[in-house]
Amino acid sequence: MRKTIGYTLPSLLIVLGLTATAAEPFDAAARARFIAPFIDELTIAVIHVDLTRVEVGPLVDRLAELIPDVKMRSNEIKAEATQTQSAFVEHAGKDLYCVVSLADFPFQGPLFVFPLYDTADLKALDGLLPPQNIRKPSRGLAVVSQRVGNVLFVGPQRMVQRLQQMRPDPRPELTDAFEAAGDTAAQVLLLPTESHRRVIEEMLPGLPKEIGGGSSTVVTRGLRWAAIGVDTSPQLSLNLVIQSQDAQAAQALRDKWIDACRHLSQYEVVKRFVPKFDQVAELLTPTVEANRVVLTLDEQNRRITAVLDLLSPPLEQAYQRVQRAAAMNNLKHIALGMHNYHDAHKGFPTAASYGADGKPLLSWRVHILPYIEHKRLWDQFHLDEPWDSPHNRTLIDKMPAIYRSPASKLREKGRTSYLVPRGEETVFPGPQPVAIKDIADGTSKTIMVVEADDDRAVIWTKPEDLPFDPEHPEKGLGGMFEGGFNSTFCDGSVHFLPMTIDPKTLRALFTRDGGEVIKLP
Repeated sequence: MRKTIGYTLPSLLIVLGLTATAAEPFDAAARARFIAPFIDELTIAVIHVDLTRVEVGPLVDRLAELIPDVKMRSNEIKAEATQTQSAFVEHAGKDLYCVVSLADFPFQGPLFVFPLYDTADLKALDGLLPPQNIRKPSRGLAVVSQRVGNVLFVGPQRMVQRLQQMRPDPRPELTDAFEAAGDTAAQVLLLPTESHRRVIEEMLPGLPKEIGGGSSTVVTRGLRWAAIGVDTSPQLSLNLVIQSQDAQAAQALRDKWIDACRHLSQYEVVKRFVPKFDQVAELLTPTVEANRVVLTLDEQNRRITAVLDLLSPPLEQAYQRVQRAAAMNNLKHIALGMHNYHDAHKGFPTAASYGADGKPLLSWRVHILPYIEHKRLWDQFHLDEPWDSPHNRTLIDKMPAIYRSPASKLREKGRTSYLVPRGEETVFPGPQPVAIKDIADGTSKTIMVVEADDDRAVIWTKPEDLPFDPEHPEKGLGGMFEGGFNSTFCDGSVHFLPMTIDPKTLRALFTRDGGEVIKLP
């Protein structure tokens, strides 16, 4: 369900996008009393957000500077998140709590807890909440909502059911942690127990050498609990407070932080991903106040702006690397589907299937569906009808996720930039299929599928691809990623080819039996 609370980007932004407005008097003890019954011995974190102090816009704008995908969808995210927030405040309640327990890892998400108004109307939230009764849950992981009195629970079914047998674990530090986070729109509490600390000391007696080594007790004694308070208005701010065992433990934890940063700064991988790591580390160095470690980032001390400015370029580069890796993974799955099809039919699929009248009907992307774990979707097609027949058109929006490039900026459903080269000399010359034995140039030197630009994107079921232009073989390529494009070769390998590739070499890679001697760049 697209709008399930806690499982869409807009819902997560509601948890994080904050602004200070008029609110009820801050009462740390009251918040601790409310959430305490839902905390077990494996709970490691609690989050609280006052939804009446939420304004998504500023945070979306800030994230848009760091994440291109958010920038592309910023208006959509703002609209959906604001609608969700307004509906909850009006019909359910203003407070949101999130409980994170090790008992629910690694496959289940957190539990969301909403104290409700006496007049709460959950029917008015239809479409925002997951169903309360799911007949065939998948291993208990289906997300459900359940109301008990004036409390609403939202989370994986097993987790909600577990509440009935759960024994609350007393956490006397809750009130102090909420108090330390302060009267902010959101508070994030990290709550390790003695058991957690004991496990760390027994299983990890020494800290990794990459951060300077030393005893893990510097962490277990230095961090009894931690609290973060966040606001975005009247200024963006984050305040971190770490409660230590005593003043000596607090100083030792701060010293370890400085030492760890010094060691990390010497690694090439750190220098490559965060070129100005030393500056970031200096800005994030906390102070010691009695038996606590404290770090404040806000507009007044300009630390938060400076940190974001320093991290923005490496974060964008990392985001591009992740997208490129995801795109290559898509193409590897497509290549596997092509080869599985070849094994079954003794040849690769033709770019299009054809009717009795010789007219093209459906794309190769439809015909490899059974070989990429989408046979049920394939079974729904009328294979003797064209892609735009009344029935087949209803399946366009069901395009498998692997046909969508993660770098595509298109918002229209059902369009793909994964195309095969069409032409007499390519692997897709026309109605006659090509087998591996027909690829005289070698499967490792012949392109099978390319990632074209958004301008060349087509409806995935439509028998339309990339015409091969021997004079300008680069036409329609590039645009997704800086400097080049992804290509799948007939041996199933995926390569990122630079746009600076010699046109003669690229032309040779597109042909199956040109006899050229090719060296990949």
